[in-house]
Amino acid sequence: MANTKVEILVKAPAGLDLYLVGNVTALGEWNPSKAVKLEYCDVCGNYKVSKLLPVDENIEFKVLAAKSWDAVEKDGYNNDVPNHTFVATKGSKVEVEAKF
Repeated sequence: MANTKVEILVKAPAGLDLYLVGNVTALGEWNPSKAVKLEYCDVCGNYKVSKLLPVDENIEFKVLAAKSWDAVEKDGYNNDVPNHTFVATKGSKVEVEAKF
């Protein structure tokens, strides 16, 4: 299966340790201990990471504030946010907003 580089940007307050965990190997296969750390970009004001993901696959992920399901992003009513989803295509750039 071919892979393509995908850039994922997460808008969230600076100063957090954020991670992605998702449904593919490159995003930890829903195992928080294998979650991918995001780096904060002072220039763009977002957290970001670039990963090689399977082309034309449905990708799902969540944002964590630590490598634990206890730190998953929540909505304004303290409910888990639905999975972020996209199809990985060449040159994909995914932007989401996370609240903690």
